[in-house]
Amino acid sequence: MKHLVLTRFGDPAESVHLADDPEPTPGPGEVLVRVEAAAINPSDLLLMQGKYLARPPLPAPVGAEGVGVVERAGSDADRGLLGKRVIVLPTYEYGTWAQKIVVPAHNVVEVPDADPLQLGMLSINPVTAHLLLDGVAEVGVGDWVGQTAANSAVGRLVIALARQRGYKTLNVVRRTDAAEDLRQAGGDTVLVSGPDLAGDVTRELGDEKLALVLDPLGGPTASALIAALKFRGTAVVYGSLIGAPSGVSPADLYAREVRYTGFWLGNWYSTAPRREIRSTLAYLARLVADGALSVPVEATYPLADYRKAFDHADAGGRGGKVLFTFD
Repeated sequence: MKHLVLTRFGDPAESVHLADDPEPTPGPGEVLVRVEAAAINPSDLLLMQGKYLARPPLPAPVGAEGVGVVERAGSDADRGLLGKRVIVLPTYEYGTWAQKIVVPAHNVVEVPDADPLQLGMLSINPVTAHLLLDGVAEVGVGDWVGQTAANSAVGRLVIALARQRGYKTLNVVRRTDAAEDLRQAGGDTVLVSGPDLAGDVTRELGDEKLALVLDPLGGPTASALIAALKFRGTAVVYGSLIGAPSGVSPADLYAREVRYTGFWLGNWYSTAPRREIRSTLAYLARLVADGALSVPVEATYPLADYRKAFDHADAGGRGGKVLFTFD
């Protein structure tokens, strides 16, 4: 049974190796999952480099999210899961970059028949987009949501989910070709970041204001969006891809009482009631099965080509996500 193991923090090409061990056996309350697809996320690369909020003891299995089929069940595990396709919760306690993994039965969620590639990307980015839109601030039908890095996987999902809920999106990207792509994907307004981004935002919104700003970049990019927030609007930072968050001005805080906060999905998985986690994943899985929610896939790799896969994912493929797939 082939699987990837992290032996030290650093360059993933040097700190990860491909192991081949006997097939694991599920114990009490556990199931054996044959993995079908597992995404490579920026958070996975940061974890392997020792730069992520989660830092498992080494040596450690790697890969946070994935989908597969339950092949065996240990004692006290729900045997009704046998033969069912399931999502594995991204707890960082086991690695999904493996042909087969043993998982506590309470950490899998049955999902409908759908594209395994899409389901293999379900438990992080779609959940993040869903919670950012509905779990952080009050947003109503017709309200505007602004976001940076709008052509990211989360950004595309924000656009799709916002349209379903009647929200409008103002999306900021750094490339002209990405802007047209997002307009085709349903973004209400798409702007290319430039020296007068604040003026562009004001022009596009007219007399309206943003109810919510979502920023995975950090740095100063979101400032132009935060300046366009309504009274007591909310700005959420959920990443720092280009630098530490720049914060808000005293005028934003005092005069307009802007709420400025952060979000990390790991907190939700560790604190939310299990029934909420299951219902959220089931809801998003139904959208995937119905074709209402998807993320572009740029490439898939077998596990043996993990170094090529890491290089591809680290380069930030512009056409979509990179995944491991398994026969």
